[in-house]
Amino acid sequence: MKINYAESKEQIINSSFNNKLYDFIIIGSGPAAITLYKKILSKKINKLKILIIEGGDYQKKNYKKVISKYLQINLKSRAFTVGGTSSIWSNISSYFEEFEMKSRWKKKKFNLWPLNHKSLLKEYKKLNKDYQFFFDKFKKKHIDIPFELRPFIATTKPINFKQFININEIDLIYNCKISSIDENKKVATAYPVDNKFKFNAKKIIVCCGGIESVRLIQNSLSEKKLKDIKNKKLIGKYFMDHPKFDLGYLKYPKVDIINQIELKKKNDLITYYGISLQRNIQEKKNLLNSYVRFEKPNIKISRFLDTLNIPIISNILRSKKIFRVKIFCEMIPNINNSIITKKNKTLVMLRPSQIDYETIKLLANEVKYFFSFKPEKETNFNFKNVTNQAKAASHHMGGLRFDPDTKLSVVDKNLKIIGLKKIYVCSSAIFPTSGSVNPTMTVCALSNRLGDHLKKYL
Repeated sequence: MKINYAESKEQIINSSFNNKLYDFIIIGSGPAAITLYKKILSKKINKLKILIIEGGDYQKKNYKKVISKYLQINLKSRAFTVGGTSSIWSNISSYFEEFEMKSRWKKKKFNLWPLNHKSLLKEYKKLNKDYQFFFDKFKKKHIDIPFELRPFIATTKPINFKQFININEIDLIYNCKISSIDENKKVATAYPVDNKFKFNAKKIIVCCGGIESVRLIQNSLSEKKLKDIKNKKLIGKYFMDHPKFDLGYLKYPKVDIINQIELKKKNDLITYYGISLQRNIQEKKNLLNSYVRFEKPNIKISRFLDTLNIPIISNILRSKKIFRVKIFCEMIPNINNSIITKKNKTLVMLRPSQIDYETIKLLANEVKYFFSFKPEKETNFNFKNVTNQAKAASHHMGGLRFDPDTKLSVVDKNLKIIGLKKIYVCSSAIFPTSGSVNPTMTVCALSNRLGDHLKKYL
């Protein structure tokens, strides 16, 4: 059943939504939520009751601004609609490297995640092919260059996960913003903003976006709910994102090399390779895995060169070929980067650390001096004033993070909130490290894994 909460409250009363005990309530309707509910239902059990609650509309997209100090949060990264941000995303995906899951900035480097890298790769592989993450198409390329290479894939027509919702399998309530959640010995409960109803389940899974997941837990605490949560002071801490900006343009590029890794479109796929500092340099200097990609700018000379099929003329004009260089930054988990919610108003503190800056500076220099024939003349290549140039890249992570040390963690290895018995979080808010790749495929892999865990209770 599908119900518009804003218009059909009497229908909710008549259909007994208000008194129904669900097996699972999933808050949010983006890729994580849909992957999770599909995984739970893959174990065929008659009359399993699942409710998805979405704060946005079924068709229209609403965007909610959040106040951010230092780096700004992209308005469109907070899309409220059925399907979540998959309704606006570019479908770009890649995988976490093993070293990106570790505490590289500490003397002792160990895995910080609730699963190891080998297990994460298995979860990637198990994702439904209909989700179009194409994990089997990720091929490492071996080029003799002093950089790490990682493949990225996207579809030319991004997929909206809303299409996977089958309202004959579940109940869906949209335009229903949940203000708080709680649990007692018998049930977990979700409370809408107007407090006219309450929705009960054996278990609740929070699958909102990274910021919204944190906001929901913080609002619940401010309303004197979820009193048994452990490590309350960590909630909202260690927030991360992927700031991005243009480093500039290479006017004298080494085209033969760049052509092997630049952003390209072929048939229904977009592919490119991210270029990062070599791993040994990252480890030696305690730097991060930020990456750059090369793009052909939309200028006349570039379009003209692309249409040429005459080798002699192409070679003559080769020195005129220009590439835009864009950087996507990993951020170190910093306790001072945080989400603060008070009286339903949220402030995000997001500022690059010294390690973040040093990574950008060295990577920019290495790219310029290796990929340009005349690096000293690349006057348009600039990495100064990062805070002013950078834009948050819509990938909100941390705030409800996992940590192997239970005293430093908000969730356990199965993503259940520590101290609670019936409430889980499956969103990028649990990420202990940000890596530098788009997080959606990884969030869906975690949803797949959580679905397997929750099926044990059925």
